[in-house]
Amino acid sequence: MTFHETEQVVPFRCAIYLDWLNIKMSGGQNLDFDKLFEHIRGKSGIVRIANFYAPEAYDDQIPLYDAIRKSGFKIVLVPEKGRGERGQFNCDTMMSVDMVTQTDGLDAVYLLTNDYDFIPAVRYLRGKGIRTLLIYVDKPSNDLRNEVDECRHAGQLNLIPDKRPRGDK
Repeated sequence: MTFHETEQVVPFRCAIYLDWLNIKMSGGQNLDFDKLFEHIRGKSGIVRIANFYAPEAYDDQIPLYDAIRKSGFKIVLVPEKGRGERGQFNCDTMMSVDMVTQTDGLDAVYLLTNDYDFIPAVRYLRGKGIRTLLIYVDKPSNDLRNEVDECRHAGQLNLIPDKRPRGDK
């Protein structure tokens, strides 16, 4: 349950929570969802929950959403009334509540976002002994980076082609 290579592989139960609009708007529209699952399974992770938070699909997005479901995600649609002031959908509350209520019995949570709004949920999870692993695309909140157990750029994990910053914890 780490990004680092270890000699001994210990199976762990985990969840994935993906804030799609945040990741997409940060340049992660080419995120390879299948490789994400492969990476976790390669570390002996057993994915119990995989939630993908997104607005209702437009007609041209239906193939994308179908591919996301096929990779193993449950799509959690953010209702129109969840639209923020700047015309963006805000899934932070829904995702945070799910992170707190769905993770009993898990060992780790993979969080895909750049948003500092998840800090209270991360603190709660860490207080329960659940490791928090952040995967970001561009300019994550420094406060969030400091709060999680580990963080990696999606490019470092080969989830996005040609984006590999160096030096994360």
